[in-house]
Amino acid sequence: MVGLDVARQAEGSPRRVAAVWVAGGSWVGSLVAVTVGLVLGGGNPSPYLLVDSIQGLIYPAIGGLVASRRPRNPVGWLLVGVGAAHGLDVLAGALLLRGVPLAAWAESWLWFPGLGTLTAVLPLVVPDGRPPGPRWRPVLLLSVGAVGLATLIAMAQPTVQGRPGEVLTNPVGVPGADAAVGPAFLLYLACSVVAVASFVRRWMTADRDGRRALLPILVAMVVVVLALVAVKVVQALGGASAAGPLVQAVVLPLIPASVAVSVLRYRLFDIELVLRRSVVYLVLAMLLGAVYAALIFATTGLLRNRFPSVPVTVATVGVALAFAPLRTVVQRAVSRVLFGDRDDPYAVLSGLGRRLAAARRPGGALDGVTELVCETMRVPAASLISRNGTVVSATGTLPPATLRLPVVIDGEEEGALLVAPRAPRETFGRRDRELLEDLARSAGPALRSDRLADELRRSRERLVAAREEERRRLRRDLHDGLGPALAAITLQLDVAAAQLARDVCAAGELLADVRRSAADVVADMRRVVSDLRPAELDDLGLPAAVERVAERISPGSPAVSVRCAPLPALSAAVEVAAYRIVQEAVTNAVRHSGAQRVTVDIAARGGDLAVCVEDDGNGLRPDAVPGVGTESMRERATELGGTLDRYARAAGGTRVTARLPLEPR
Repeated sequence: MVGLDVARQAEGSPRRVAAVWVAGGSWVGSLVAVTVGLVLGGGNPSPYLLVDSIQGLIYPAIGGLVASRRPRNPVGWLLVGVGAAHGLDVLAGALLLRGVPLAAWAESWLWFPGLGTLTAVLPLVVPDGRPPGPRWRPVLLLSVGAVGLATLIAMAQPTVQGRPGEVLTNPVGVPGADAAVGPAFLLYLACSVVAVASFVRRWMTADRDGRRALLPILVAMVVVVLALVAVKVVQALGGASAAGPLVQAVVLPLIPASVAVSVLRYRLFDIELVLRRSVVYLVLAMLLGAVYAALIFATTGLLRNRFPSVPVTVATVGVALAFAPLRTVVQRAVSRVLFGDRDDPYAVLSGLGRRLAAARRPGGALDGVTELVCETMRVPAASLISRNGTVVSATGTLPPATLRLPVVIDGEEEGALLVAPRAPRETFGRRDRELLEDLARSAGPALRSDRLADELRRSRERLVAAREEERRRLRRDLHDGLGPALAAITLQLDVAAAQLARDVCAAGELLADVRRSAADVVADMRRVVSDLRPAELDDLGLPAAVERVAERISPGSPAVSVRCAPLPALSAAVEVAAYRIVQEAVTNAVRHSGAQRVTVDIAARGGDLAVCVEDDGNGLRPDAVPGVGTESMRERATELGGTLDRYARAAGGTRVTARLPLEPR
């Protein structure tokens, strides 16, 4: 089973293929040992046969999955070894009942390597197969040595327990080995305490992702300890002695299941459903067992053994009534722990909506989106980028292999949501992708709003810069041009006034010079005013002003024709923007396109002033880069909340189209 399922997913590396076969062979061997042991030992009175049988089947199965997926990680192989030891213990117990003397010796120590590995070794190396640090390596070696030493002492005891009430001589016993049992057990116990303490310390000092990986193991350990303590308390109060093995059989498989979840980061190839159901039914069996035991204990105490069948009946009915609601609660809790909020997309999208609505600054709505993705999907990292490659929000560090989900709104890609897999070389299932696509779509309007807010900010910065530049130019023109010219006229008038009484002819010549200088000043003033707002717009209106500027730019060839439909009253800003866009577009067509004809079309359409300038020239090269003139036209349109496009015509030539809102937006 294990080898077959994993082999389908293996990537073909020799190491992994070998791991698949070894893990599958180990599970098959343990299955054979347990099956043969149960068949041969049908009359075995030991209540712990069920515990060893379950561990002999579950541990190598889960360990085989881990080892096949992570062949370099010793954690999977440790679980396989623990299961194999329990399987052989079941077989040894059955052979003992059949009168095989050597089986008594094997059964006397086969149970210990599994227990010792679980308590003294495994907590030091989960989940990555390495101790917490270099300082813990001697502790790991000591723990391995303690388990091995205790096993050897158990193997060397002079006598072993045979059938009930029977003591046999150990064929490989060593005299005096009994004296070393106590010290060896204390050493093993100390190593177990240190190992568990190291695991707790690792969990307390880990980051968020590290705690998330270790949390399933910690929960399983707490559940196992509490369950075993509860059984001891019930037995001490006179409860059923058979509850101990039953509870162990239910809770001990939680340890390998939690280790697998931690090592493989919540996904085992494509067996997500198997994993979830396994954990659900293990937890459910434990809870129902606790309910059953509690009802038996309570009703037995109340009835004081007057009606022996009533406690069993009450407990059975209670378990039957509790099964359905407990199953629903446990399934939701396990799904949330393993796979996040994927099974509740409404809650995820509702959380995203609340985060977007809680933004208190422009462009800040997406700050926590990736954190929400990581929390709800149980992924280590996510990033949201805009269409120009800017990282808008990021959580964690993305690996090279990530899932890219485009963020599309109105058919236009606004950016992308990048999500790291839960584990290396892992893929997202259909339900994961559907929820992530919903999140990406929901983030689209906020991402566009963030981009528009950034563009608005930069546009305002450009407006401020343009205004200051315009002021600087005006100051320069007035200070360096008009100012000296007016000062020179004043001096000339003073000289003419002084000459008037002595030489009228000389004074007349000076006044003629003053008149020419004044005319030059008037021309400069008109130029400055025209740069601010063309006088033609006020004198002639937009249609005639556009015709006149076209005639000035191209008095002969190429021919420039202007078509202008009747226009509503236009604001001064729209008139200037349309005039300057036409002026720049016609200038580019005349100078650079080699066109024979240029057409200007101006009309009011759908609340916008549509301006189109097209020519039949050479068109745009594929590698053409927008120049200063094109950027100037686009900025004029953007300042008013409009748009400008420049592209090559299918029939040849270039078309420049601008849409300027008639009303402010």
